[in-house]
Amino acid sequence: MTLLKARASLTREKQLEALNAWQGSALSAVTEFSDGELVKRIRTFSQSTEDDTLYALRLLAGIRNSVTVIHAPRGCAAAGLFHQVTRGQGRWIVTNLDDRDTIMGADRKLRKAVQELYHRYKPEVIFILSSPVVAINNDDIQSVVEELHEELEVDIIPFYVTGFASHHAVTGYDIASHALLKYLGGKGGEPDERVNLLAVGEHPEDRNEAKRLLTALGLELNILPDGASPDTFRSAASARLSLALDQDSGNYLGVTLREVYGVAYLPASRPIGIKATGRWLTEVGRALGLTEAASRLHEEESERAGRALGDFTLEGVRVYLGLSSANAFALSSLIEELGGEVMGITVNRLDQLHKERLDELSLRHPALQIHVADGQPFEEANIVKRLSPDLYLGDSNHIAQIGRLGIPVLSLEESPFLGYNGVITLARRITAALRNRSFGEALAHTPLSYKDAWFRRTPNWHIKKEVR
Repeated sequence: MTLLKARASLTREKQLEALNAWQGSALSAVTEFSDGELVKRIRTFSQSTEDDTLYALRLLAGIRNSVTVIHAPRGCAAAGLFHQVTRGQGRWIVTNLDDRDTIMGADRKLRKAVQELYHRYKPEVIFILSSPVVAINNDDIQSVVEELHEELEVDIIPFYVTGFASHHAVTGYDIASHALLKYLGGKGGEPDERVNLLAVGEHPEDRNEAKRLLTALGLELNILPDGASPDTFRSAASARLSLALDQDSGNYLGVTLREVYGVAYLPASRPIGIKATGRWLTEVGRALGLTEAASRLHEEESERAGRALGDFTLEGVRVYLGLSSANAFALSSLIEELGGEVMGITVNRLDQLHKERLDELSLRHPALQIHVADGQPFEEANIVKRLSPDLYLGDSNHIAQIGRLGIPVLSLEESPFLGYNGVITLARRITAALRNRSFGEALAHTPLSYKDAWFRRTPNWHIKKEVR
């Protein structure tokens, strides 16, 4: 239990040597990760970025029978609105800290908020999410938790996010996973036959696709944290195996279940594309003694997907990817599988989890440019304008800027693309994006957000080596 004795998880920088500012070839990235200690970079200018509070809220919003107290000024809680409207299942309030609270403390206000939430909703679990303000004024959240746990006889879990301890917002996933296992995991129990499917921030249809394939192998699944209840976390400690759909977001949960409770962890690659999904099923089958069943399932599903794809091809199409690291590396293989060419990649971070995929990529395309940036659309726009690809696949944060360059864009943030069904859906959406260029052509006539002087500079102008 040593790992869970800490108040919160380590940052991604300390866990995995994560980089958030970098640009170079795939081969040079592999060289840096292989040479030992990485040379950290910093930005002399940063346009925007997310923080761990946003990611922690995203994870907590998917847990059933819960309520969340965001212990912060109301501005810090704004992200909760988005998660609640889109996929949120829990309720939340904000303590709305003011100037006086930031100086004198707000323990009393927090205590009152928890009591009122409990009596109003009678939840199974109450979450208290701290904030940068609380990290500075040092409110004693732990005392409130211990006092009200006895009074209300309900699980109350504190999440110590700071907003400034890490450059990687995904640290919020780790902090939330750490606290959920610490307070709900218990001491474990007798191992059973269930498999933990670790799904964090996944599109519901992607989660259902993974569930469909795994249950076809006869597996009983325990899906967490998306859509989980408090009991799901208690059951996770007794599972036979943990399988993360996305190592970027689920690795900490899988590693902690392995280190603390002895649950085997399979860090399988992302099932994006027909071949990749087949490899994913093979890895699962090998780990669980179901190799033949996994092979038969892949044969059936790949044949079905092939019929649905028909003569679809990306031959002659040059694609730029601006996605999370795991998605970008997996999709680069799929683009090539479909006959397309990947012109460049923007990812939100590089760390030790990506070394194997970087090795594979550098063997195929050693000169392929990789841009590491979380929330820096000005750099990405500079790169994409120079490369002028035929299609941009990314998330909703950046596609507006790229669309103004007159390039067809497709947001994958709200679109499923995992498994065999995901390939079919993605092919249909790509076809529509390439055929209907009128929206992009109209956007190309709107003024760009950046001046021509910026586009004359190199994209990594503001990325400098850190001086120690």
